[in-house]
Amino acid sequence: MAELSPLTRLFVKISDSLSEEDLRNLRAILAREGLGRGKVEQATPHEMFNMLEADNRIGKGNLGFLVQVLRSLKKGKLAEEAERLEQDQKRELQGGKLHDPKEVEKEAAKYKALVEAAISKITQKVETLMKELTATAENCEQVEKEIQQHYKRLISKLQLEEQEMITRVQKVNRDRGGELTLEKEKFEMELGKTKEAEIFVHKMLDCKDYTEALVLRQDMEERFNKLSLQETDNSSGEGPTKVIIQPCSLSKVSGGSLSVFAGFSIDVQEPAVESLPCSVTVTTNKADLTGGDVAPQIEVTSPQGKTTLIQTTPHTSPPLAAGKGQTSRLRRVWGAEWRPQTSEKHTLGVCMGGKKDLGSLTVDVGSNNPVLRFGQKGSQQGQFDMPIDVAVRGDRLYVADTFNKCVQVFDVSGKFCSSFSVDPGPVGLTVQTDGTIVVTSGYEVKKFSPSGELLHKFPLGEYCPKPYGLAVQRDGRVVVADPDKHSIFLFEADGTLVKQVGGKGQGEGQFNVQAFVCVDKEDNIIVADKDNKRVQVFDKNLNFQHKFGQMGTQPQDMWGPLGVSADSRGNIVLVNGGDDSGVAGVEHGKKLQVFRPDGTWLATISSDGDKLNWPCGVAVTEDGHVFVADVDDHCIRKYRYM
Repeated sequence: MAELSPLTRLFVKISDSLSEEDLRNLRAILAREGLGRGKVEQATPHEMFNMLEADNRIGKGNLGFLVQVLRSLKKGKLAEEAERLEQDQKRELQGGKLHDPKEVEKEAAKYKALVEAAISKITQKVETLMKELTATAENCEQVEKEIQQHYKRLISKLQLEEQEMITRVQKVNRDRGGELTLEKEKFEMELGKTKEAEIFVHKMLDCKDYTEALVLRQDMEERFNKLSLQETDNSSGEGPTKVIIQPCSLSKVSGGSLSVFAGFSIDVQEPAVESLPCSVTVTTNKADLTGGDVAPQIEVTSPQGKTTLIQTTPHTSPPLAAGKGQTSRLRRVWGAEWRPQTSEKHTLGVCMGGKKDLGSLTVDVGSNNPVLRFGQKGSQQGQFDMPIDVAVRGDRLYVADTFNKCVQVFDVSGKFCSSFSVDPGPVGLTVQTDGTIVVTSGYEVKKFSPSGELLHKFPLGEYCPKPYGLAVQRDGRVVVADPDKHSIFLFEADGTLVKQVGGKGQGEGQFNVQAFVCVDKEDNIIVADKDNKRVQVFDKNLNFQHKFGQMGTQPQDMWGPLGVSADSRGNIVLVNGGDDSGVAGVEHGKKLQVFRPDGTWLATISSDGDKLNWPCGVAVTEDGHVFVADVDDHCIRKYRYM
């Protein structure tokens, strides 16, 4: 029997490795690529590969499409083997051609044309960039002029208003001063009359004639009655009047941090960032707005016009009741937490007791871009080749660098610290409290010391045909996810099987391609049930507790959850893997989601400036950050999530 060609042997190996689900996915991929659903529906894998050869999609020295298909099927090792075979075939083809001078000349001409084309493209790119640089400079210059003009107009307006306010204050001073001067003159006249009464008193004392004394007494009583009446009429009991004038333009123009209008002011304490909490305070010193126990609400209007009400809680007590003829001036403050769910401009308005527009503020919400990104494809320190999972312990970040067959260790600022080999390449990764590093590698669980020394391992092949993500409980028991078997396994620290839960399905305790798992501070087991678009939570002994999540296009919905991690507060951070089939309306594909322990949605994180490509493993830090491994970009990103 003739020996099989290397390509045929590869076809056989691929066929043997395909599960039923892989086969369905392969047919779907080839149908989308134009081979026709009818042709591939009943075809064997080898027949489909022959179709690709006949269609010139693959051939000797041309296996790029086959490599893409294998990566789509998550057959990384076979994809590597196909790449190696393609390189061998290319070298073989090149070796045969280089012995023929005509072929050498033809190859040289071909490469010359390629180089010239590359030079032309690069030149065009440089020219395009130069044009863009010029356009950017011109645009910035124009915007700078517009900014200067805007603030000139604003300053002019404020200067006019300043003069208007001063004029109003001066008018109040003139008007009130005239009133007070008249009152002063009136009281001075009364003072003269009172001094005349004093003379009458002395006359009474000096009078020896009884009849004359009675006349003087009657006259004096009339004078005192008049003085008493005038005193009652002119006494306000309020003391000096305080002059208050509210500037009109400042009550309506906000720079993004403070706005005053109609008696309330709104203040955002820190820069507003999508998905992150920020503090908002509402303040007033108007007595007619501070009475009772009713707290104001904050109505938030998103850039899309969606409104949300935020309840406030009092930071100060209600004012004391004012005395007779007095007005309470106690300043009242309420506070609230606001977590904007989208970027761009939002409007915050105060409403209270059925009244709206009591205060207004426009806030420009920023995108939650990563605070750190490091790594690129390669095999050197700090470079990655398909980093699948990450773990954090203390101030160290651990990365499962799968195709480089190692674990790399960094500090939380992304600085390389150390690495050690793991062969086959690690997939799932976690770190115990004592620093022991635990990985799934091939068909084994392996435990390493912090320095990378192999301490212990136990086989999984008897139970798990495709071990993937894992987690370790506080007592050392190991939880392993097997997406091919749609099951979760719980092992003792020595590898003894404790329990298996699963089977393909949508019921409680059933799964559909779950790849990642984690444990929380209580050792509850949290599973990202990918194709069921949900999360399932079990107790430490793998007894079902609850589930949450559903497929949909809202920010809280799920579309292919992958990596999962739980912080010390019980919050669950989840990778949403998105969808590559072009399904319309999936607005939150390839994002991070944050849920409370009971499954209540808190936030969805997506960056405008540096989008996730194929996120997998996640790990949270104690200071409210999360690391994400991006398989396609061969890098690690760090976001703030709390």
